[in-house]
Amino acid sequence: MRMVWAGAVILAGIAGARAQEHAGEHGPADLNPTQAEGRRLYQQSCGVCHTKPTITAPLFGPQLSKLVVEGAREAQAKKQIADGSPNMPGFKYNYTPGQIDAVVEFLKLLPAPAPHPAAAAPANPPR
Repeated sequence: MRMVWAGAVILAGIAGARAQEHAGEHGPADLNPTQAEGRRLYQQSCGVCHTKPTITAPLFGPQLSKLVVEGAREAQAKKQIADGSPNMPGFKYNYTPGQIDAVVEFLKLLPAPAPHPAAAAPANPPR
């Protein structure tokens, strides 16, 4: 039983460190209170699906960045967070509209993901 408990503690520590690393590499270290609350909520509820895992498992949901909340997409992103989708739970019963706004403010700090190297190469290179 101790081995199971120790393993769970180690995995929780790794997951927490990875979530902190993910948040730290995205956006400035000095966040305003709204952005800090958004980061906390993101780590608590969104990171499990939208953060690149440390183990060989694939990313479950799309990697989130400022691209998903730019301009006219902000209202759509707030609605998606609140109402969910067939593949994502909604958070309107868990979070207030202000908390959903905070998550969106944090997402505005996340840089766009780097393009995958294979995507940059043409499918059929010229000969």
